Amino acid sequence: MNKIITWNLRQGGGKRVNLILECLKEHSDATTIVLTEFRNNKNAVILEEYLRGLGFIHQYKPLAEPQLNSVLIVSKDICSAKYFPELGEYSQRVVKVYNNNYSIYGCYFPDKDTKKYLFEFLIGELSDHENEKIIITGDINTGKHYIDEKGATFFHSDYIDKFETLNLTDAWRSIHGDKRDFTWYSNAGNGFRLDHFFVYKGLKEKIQSCEYIHKYREQKISDHSMMIIEFENLDNYQNIKMN
Repeated sequence: MNKIITWNLRQGGGKRVNLILECLKEHSDATTIVLTEFRNNKNAVILEEYLRGLGFIHQYKPLAEPQLNSVLIVSKDICSAKYFPELGEYSQRVVKVYNNNYSIYGCYFPDKDTKKYLFEFLIGELSDHENEKIIITGDINTGKHYIDEKGATFFHSDYIDKFETLNLTDAWRSIHGDKRDFTWYSNAGNGFRLDHFFVYKGLKEKIQSCEYIHKYREQKISDHSMMIIEFENLDNYQNIKMN
């Protein structure tokens, strides 16, 4: 079984870092954890050391100033990583980790119009590596109008449709159909599904479950719900085309 978690820490965790560690310990059976709104500050040292003690010995993060929201990926079995300095001011927002079986892009998207730069980048990656068993996850900060939000406020929602034309499937939606569920709420109380797993369609049959854990958000440990996907064993599910 391969269990992958994604979770937005909210501004690096702040004074909530010990509570965050307790939550992550509850899911120490995961294979890989993708943390967004990670910050390379004193909390980073605490998080990395603790997760290493839980067996997540492979740890990957881009170079980023301590005040910037970024991405940390920790894993028990991933062997390689790639960073993208060509993204310039957005370079800390994407990390790719991969082994012989699958590739994961951990993402923290900017808001409003600027998110198009990351979408365009990922569209290019999907086109250049069309035979890789790719998983795109993290805080995508976008969903589909009237489905993943009440109205139509998302910028560049159309890129979700483009993902689906490029051999990806929305893992949560593939299981839950038209069900509505939200991972973040505005101050006005409006719900949005911002956190996703987009999975190479060839892996769809191996998805065992894909769920949101809302209790940590409801307990105000973060302002985002945790997301967990479980696959059948992906070992020897060979990536056809690697970097």
